[in-house]
Amino acid sequence: MTRLAASLLFALLLAACGGQPAGLTIANATYRAPLVDGAPGVAYFSITSPTADRIVGISSPDAQSVEIHDSGVEGAGMAMMRKVEQVELPAGKTVTFGPGGLHVMVFAPLPRQANASFPIQITLGSGRVETISFAGETTAK
Repeated sequence: MTRLAASLLFALLLAACGGQPAGLTIANATYRAPLVDGAPGVAYFSITSPTADRIVGISSPDAQSVEIHDSGVEGAGMAMMRKVEQVELPAGKTVTFGPGGLHVMVFAPLPRQANASFPIQITLGSGRVETISFAGETTAK
């Protein structure tokens, strides 16, 4: 009987500790609103996942659409930008979204007051959905 009680206690402790994976770490989340009407906004951030995962979707209730893009230089110094459908998040490694590389394009965002936050949801391959509150830098016109 003691062995059964110990086994049950161990199982309960495991369930309590391992039920939900640890959350994502988000740093430097910044949103830059469009400077003119009709132009897209852009969002930058760094993300670290404690377990291997990937971003498979991105959206915002405050924009018509949101996309992940990658920019860089190809071939003979030709600048390029392309839409990215998924971004791998290696366990414990920081992935940076910033100028000149991965970034988030925000199309037809709702106007914001100066320095107002902007919400963007990311959907992970694991099924989790996380909302990032981006600090605003400028006001949409």
